Amino acid sequence: MLRAGASGILPRHVTASDLLLAMEVVKRGFAIMPPIGNDSSQDLPRDDLLTARELEVLRLLAEGASNKLIARKLGISFHTAKFHVASIAAKLDATGRTDAVAQAVRLGLILL
Repeated sequence: MLRAGASGILPRHVTASDLLLAMEVVKRGFAIMPPIGNDSSQDLPRDDLLTARELEVLRLLAEGASNKLIARKLGISFHTAKFHVASIAAKLDATGRTDAVAQAVRLGLILL
């Protein structure tokens, strides 16, 4: 499909916010590819893994936001932002912020 001129491929079950993010990424000249794997469960939505607030924090993490910036953008305290980041890392079995974003991309929770 990419050879035919498509700018990316999205899984069937994509959230509206991820679709908007994907369109912005494509508009900037990047291609979108789904995670590669043999497990067909990767096509299932994984939004139940994280809360809605954690998904908001995760999207900001993917943009490189600090805890302070996350707190400011979401109208929460610095400590609450830090708690959400730690919770995301624990739920995704990640070793840190960058690994949490990488795990989220691999699981199809966010698109870059």
